Amino acid sequence: MINRESTLNKLVNSGVLIKVAYIAAVMLISSTLILQHELVGTSYILFPVGMLIALFTQNLQRRKLFALLSFLHILIGGVIEPLEVEAIEKSFLLLPLCYLILFPSTIWPIVVAVLLISHYFFSVPSEGLIEMADDSVKLMLITIFATSMTYYKIKSDKQLAKYRHDSLSDVLTHLPNRRAFYQFIEQADCNKGNLDHVLLKIDIDNFKDVNDSFGPQQADKLLKFIATRLKQVVTNKAELFRMEGDEFIIVVREKANIEQQVSGIVREISRPERFHFELDRGFYQVTFSVGISSLKKATNNRDIWLKNVDVATVKAKSTGKNRVRWYDESLLDETIRAHQIEVELEQAIRLNQFVLHYQPKVSMRDQNVKGAEALIRWEHPELGMISPIEFISIAEKTKQIIMIGRWVIKEACEQAKRWHDAGMHVQVSVNVSTVQFAHDDLLTYIRHILRRTNLPANLLQIEITETTLMKDTERVTKICRRLQDEGVTIAVDDFGIAYSSLNYLKHLPIDVLKIDKSFVDDCVIEHHDHMLVRTIVQLGHNMGKWVIAEGVEYESQRQLLCQEGCDDYQGYLFSKPITAQEFSERFVKQPELELQA
Repeated sequence: MINRESTLNKLVNSGVLIKVAYIAAVMLISSTLILQHELVGTSYILFPVGMLIALFTQNLQRRKLFALLSFLHILIGGVIEPLEVEAIEKSFLLLPLCYLILFPSTIWPIVVAVLLISHYFFSVPSEGLIEMADDSVKLMLITIFATSMTYYKIKSDKQLAKYRHDSLSDVLTHLPNRRAFYQFIEQADCNKGNLDHVLLKIDIDNFKDVNDSFGPQQADKLLKFIATRLKQVVTNKAELFRMEGDEFIIVVREKANIEQQVSGIVREISRPERFHFELDRGFYQVTFSVGISSLKKATNNRDIWLKNVDVATVKAKSTGKNRVRWYDESLLDETIRAHQIEVELEQAIRLNQFVLHYQPKVSMRDQNVKGAEALIRWEHPELGMISPIEFISIAEKTKQIIMIGRWVIKEACEQAKRWHDAGMHVQVSVNVSTVQFAHDDLLTYIRHILRRTNLPANLLQIEITETTLMKDTERVTKICRRLQDEGVTIAVDDFGIAYSSLNYLKHLPIDVLKIDKSFVDDCVIEHHDHMLVRTIVQLGHNMGKWVIAEGVEYESQRQLLCQEGCDDYQGYLFSKPITAQEFSERFVKQPELELQA
């Protein structure tokens, strides 16, 4: 039953039934013409020939010619030998409908009906006029109704097709979009084990620089240029999609040697002259990081296939950009590990697998411990100690960072309270994600924890990145100002590597600037880095901010920072991040160390 219905649907969709009905109508009309005409009946053998040629020809002009000749044949035959009313009534209702099939959404059927009625109306005997008039009215009503419905149906189908096309197209580049890509891989013959498919994920290197340097309009212009060039590269070779932002996907289907096909595309993409563009404000050379994944090597599993190409792309970017990376066995363990982290992250809090380590913040002048930064670690029973570098990005993507962030704030405040009760005022700082600011009621939760633990608010410091500050400035400013009103201090983490805008330093409620480790690393040997460190310290002090240096590993770095007037530092020179117990044993319980708030 299902197979019969499926077959019927295919017949209807292909128009076979309509053609069968058309042929049947032509044959009926032809038989009437041949049988009812004594003088010219034989000539009507040509009528179905002309109508069938009109149906099956692909040339519109030829279709019009044979349709017109066939109709004129009927009119001329009617002049020579008029038909009786019964013959006209029996078959000629079908003639306008045949022309409706030949020329849908046109006035051809109505013209044919009007001419047919006019032609025969005056040749019918007086006693048949009433019957002829009745048949004429019916013929006109049916023809007009059918023509109108066909017109609106075709117009509706065109509009629907346009909407469907628009929903599957990227507005900027007019390439198939993400939705079209997923439809394509669903509908393509990806499940056939004998055919391989290869994905190339193309990520534009440093595209953010274009936005920052040239502006969003020029960035859009560049994306259009790139899309055009990529279309030229893949023409008749592969399918091209724009996913989002600066990402494109190419799907290569196996024809001969698929690796040669992919190599040819990569070779074209890597040609510098092909992707050197002139913008309104100068020239820009585009390079790509490309990840490549084979469906066969993903055991024909599309979900694994897509994850593999993501992993390969990230690996390409992390190894210096302008790189191409195939997903291979060496990345398999990384994929399995990343998948396991994503799956088990949700239950890590419930199973008490997270732990906080604390890195001391030390006075540059007297080496006294003044505070600590709380850093989360994941003690996984199978994978061992997992660095936040591995799981924080996953947690942010899945929004699980909200619950993890709340746990960190609670644990850090409880530990700071224990140290406070022991008579030592250790200010604990906590990193807060952009996602927490956007999707959590951060202010209410921090207030709740401070009241529940009875921790003095000045012993909690919130660290945020410059990116967080610029994402939703108004909202972040409001929250930070209210936290300051509560007594909490606000620090800008990794200062100098993102926007470093004097404007937000002027308007946002910030207490502390933390110099990023990338500037500290070479500040002793690189003059430019030295000058940047000096500038940040002077800038912070001139604006009334406390300045802390991160990642201090050598005494020469500490001495230079001290000479430049930096207030505090943290890093392996003094101590790596350690557990709360180790921190207490080394710093809190030693009476000779005077801990400062």
